[in-house]
Amino acid sequence: MKQDNKKTGNRGEDLAVEYLQKKGYKIEERNFRTRFGEIDIVCWNEQTLVFVEVKTKIGHDFGEPEEMVNKRKMLQVQRIGEVYVEIKKVENSKTQNGKKWFGGCRVDVVAVVLKENGEVEKLEHYEAVY
Repeated sequence: MKQDNKKTGNRGEDLAVEYLQKKGYKIEERNFRTRFGEIDIVCWNEQTLVFVEVKTKIGHDFGEPEEMVNKRKMLQVQRIGEVYVEIKKVENSKTQNGKKWFGGCRVDVVAVVLKENGEVEKLEHYEAVY
């Protein structure tokens, strides 16, 4: 069961990365871990550093994936994002456009619902949720 959840989560993250790249986002890192937890995707949307939480489910039983993201989880992602900025010294890096970064960050959520056969039924991208 746990292994199936991991496979489902990885599939959702792969789909989210593909979707974000098609929208022009530059993926910086995946599965950034600290003692506080993990950020699924760290990426750039122009000059904004985006921390993305991905929630993936098979089917619609027990609600939608985006309903599994609560305020506590968003605070956790924010805290890990602050650690990311400090560890990576993002202030000193440049964005994908070659312009200096001035600290714009946000948290997005990508919600993925898969069919039993693994095909995508729904993929929703919620920007600036926190």
